[in-house]
Amino acid sequence: MKKAYLYIRVSTDEQAETGYSQRNQEESLTRYCAINSIEILKVIYEDHSAKSFQRPEWKKLLVLIKKNKGKNNTLVLFTKWDRFSRNAGDSYQMINLLSRMGAEPQAIEQPLDLSVPENKMMLAFYLASPEVENDRRALNVFHGMRRAKKEGRWMGTAPIGYKNCIDESNRRKYIAADEKIGPVMIWVFEQLAANIFNTQQIFKVAKERGLKCGKSNFWVAIRNPIYCGKIFVPPLKEESGHFVTGQHVPLISETLFYQCQEVLDGRKRNTSNNPKITSDEMLPLRGFLGCPECSRLLTGSASKGRNQHYYYYHCTGSCGVRFKAELVNTEFINYLNKFVPRPGVLEICTKEIVAEFKSENSMVLRERNRLIEEIDMCNKRLSNARILRVEGELDEEDFKALKEDINDRMNSMEANLGRLSGKSKEISHIIEESLKQLEEINKFYETSTLEHKRNIIGSMFPEKLVFDGTRHRTARINRGVELIYLKTNKLNSKKNGTNQCFSDLSHEVLPTGLEPVTCRL
Repeated sequence: MKKAYLYIRVSTDEQAETGYSQRNQEESLTRYCAINSIEILKVIYEDHSAKSFQRPEWKKLLVLIKKNKGKNNTLVLFTKWDRFSRNAGDSYQMINLLSRMGAEPQAIEQPLDLSVPENKMMLAFYLASPEVENDRRALNVFHGMRRAKKEGRWMGTAPIGYKNCIDESNRRKYIAADEKIGPVMIWVFEQLAANIFNTQQIFKVAKERGLKCGKSNFWVAIRNPIYCGKIFVPPLKEESGHFVTGQHVPLISETLFYQCQEVLDGRKRNTSNNPKITSDEMLPLRGFLGCPECSRLLTGSASKGRNQHYYYYHCTGSCGVRFKAELVNTEFINYLNKFVPRPGVLEICTKEIVAEFKSENSMVLRERNRLIEEIDMCNKRLSNARILRVEGELDEEDFKALKEDINDRMNSMEANLGRLSGKSKEISHIIEESLKQLEEINKFYETSTLEHKRNIIGSMFPEKLVFDGTRHRTARINRGVELIYLKTNKLNSKKNGTNQCFSDLSHEVLPTGLEPVTCRL
């Protein structure tokens, strides 16, 4: 007597279809076994897609078949071959695997004797047909979602700060701002644009305000243009990727979104060369000093004396270099005295920076006027195209293509216009206040906190300082410091009538005498 496992499978989207329910399949398979005197070993119910054989119940069935391998030939019965699989390649491999384990798959409504070679042609048709149907269905879904994106509809789970909604009139899905998380995301973008706190700090406070997401999802969210009302349509074949205006209500403006992106693009974490800030006020130069003997970084520590602690900068190598911290710190302040600007230098710097800013701002103003003129021209072209379409001189397809092209250009220009409009026009007082601190850089350093001291050192000296026991020296100082304090003669090239390259001048001194020149005795 033959024995069989009954395999009953439905996927989520097939359960409502007639003839695919588990009850109908079970009745058909049970009746078939009763008529043909087949013993039912077990009935397996599967609620999973047939795109692959990575199905939980099917894996359990394979374990059962493997246990009974070699005992007797068993059948794996199902109603149709599409219940078995919707992937022809995987189906052939699974049929071979079942055959090696002594089991034979069979569809009762599409029976095939696989020992007959001609029946393999029918098997190929039965297996390929559901796969083609599945691929066609997936392709229709893909193009439907892409068409919805072009219409400005967000497809899928709502991003952070939005929620999924359904329109009761036509049952269409859309996204709307979440009353609780939406204001939190607005606050996040405002803080990012302000560029006061780093992204990790903003994320931590946002979590305290009610944001519920991981760090990776948060980074994806702050890069998503959905919040300023734009949806990205990815490229496909000859069609390039582009942005469309969404049907949802944006949480922020395009200007604010692009300001955040500029901040994020310029925010790079590079702590490999940054020395660790110590809490000891007596060792502000620790991490910035190089050993004069072995070129290692000098560290700092305190030695406990009888009545007090004594601080030293010392090398960790075998050279044994060691300096008193008090001496090193005092000589560094004296070293800063050399960088006090000459009279009139700060006034010149202020005028040059302000003039350069005004020149750049005039370019920004010209660029804004150009963008406004181009936007007006695009609006006129679009208006003329509408008139031509009404009069019948322009086809509907040509009008749509022209409208899409003009809208893309206008969206790009409006985004650039918004970014340019946020520029400040007056910074002269800020420059003056900032440069005033440089007039007494040594006193400003001496009265600053430890963190400010280290910021001053790091900004002025990009390379290690070297203390030889009596004075400080460095291989290079900041380019801006060179020009402001005139520590080098880099500005000499601005003088008129001089040539800095001596090799460009003639080295030949001709002897005097009659024309033509004759050798003198």
